[in-house]
Amino acid sequence: MVYLIIGNGPAGVSAIEGIRQLDDQGKIILVSKENNPPYSRIMTPEYMTVEVEEKDLFWRGIDFYTEYNVETFLGRVVKKILPGQSMVVLDNNEMLIYDQLLIASGSRPVVPSWVNLDTKGVFTLWDKLDSEKINSHLAEVKNAVIVGGGLVGLQAARALAAQGVRVTIIEKMDRLMPVQLDETASSMLVRLVEQNEIEVLLNTEVMSLETENGGVAAVRTREKEIPADMVLFCIGIRPNLEMASNTSLKLEQGLLVNEYMQTNLENIYAAGDVAQAFCQHNGEQKLRALWPCAVQQGKVAGANMAGVRNRYKGSMAMNSFQLFGLSVLSLGQIENTDDVEEKILMYPASGSYQKLLIKEGKLLGLIFVGDIQQAGILFPKIGQFLEQGYWGNIPLVEVENIQV
Repeated sequence: MVYLIIGNGPAGVSAIEGIRQLDDQGKIILVSKENNPPYSRIMTPEYMTVEVEEKDLFWRGIDFYTEYNVETFLGRVVKKILPGQSMVVLDNNEMLIYDQLLIASGSRPVVPSWVNLDTKGVFTLWDKLDSEKINSHLAEVKNAVIVGGGLVGLQAARALAAQGVRVTIIEKMDRLMPVQLDETASSMLVRLVEQNEIEVLLNTEVMSLETENGGVAAVRTREKEIPADMVLFCIGIRPNLEMASNTSLKLEQGLLVNEYMQTNLENIYAAGDVAQAFCQHNGEQKLRALWPCAVQQGKVAGANMAGVRNRYKGSMAMNSFQLFGLSVLSLGQIENTDDVEEKILMYPASGSYQKLLIKEGKLLGLIFVGDIQQAGILFPKIGQFLEQGYWGNIPLVEVENIQV
């Protein structure tokens, strides 16, 4: 059996591990655009400013491929998939044959069409190479503008501010982390970021970049011009699916997969940022570019490629991070609707914020900021009735009587 894995991120690596648990003889081939052992993208902001060293990035060690007996084609890109021939074509026109194929090619940063990334001082922050390019420029940076108020942008802002750089975050929406946090949680985050001398501009759109001598000099919004020696775009990602175009693979926002992480073609699977898998919350198929989802999807795909029938339980929105010492966690649905009830367990005046989202007596989601100790108990409770099982010290009955 020949297993071909496209991508060496958490989905691809987890698939390799899943295959080897069941098949220690089959041939595993890995194709990856990046010429590195598996590493953690989560740590790229810290690597950018050398808060962590290169060796600390490699989450499975530098000998992973040798240990798992994987033939590698690193620094190569799959240009085309030929499903009818069970073959892929690489960017150097080399052809590889497979019996089972996993597409775990990940994603890339979204950049506005008018932005020229060849301009000195203009970057994205997504992979190891991005971090290294930024690091080589940092000695010249006094003022940095980060476009995008998501997690990567916030982590980058903290890391740059720690180096003495004056940082401004520009977010087009009305709050930081608008997909992951409600207005209250975001307001707490904004206050914390600003207390650490990082300027936050919400409801603000970047219109253009001003350049001087081939390098960026300023960012222009509708309201003003902001000096910048460096501009970092962190406004979203797009799945790497060019290789699947002009094939019979079914695509929407990503590759449509069933509960076995199988595409519409029996011997082709998808996992991670490219996979449009089932959502636990509503059963719909959607992209979920999250590390834990990629790991679980990769495990399921690898096992199924090796001959078992494991089911993926479905993805769930989940985000957990710490910024300037503040712990933040969101899980599942975070905003109330007409048929969803909010229960506030802690108000911001207490130093923490805890909110549950409940529908017809079942827990749909939560946001915890500050005190997150009880979150571990709630994680497996999503979709369950509040009255069932152990809920720790969480006051589910009289939460509405808590005094601010």
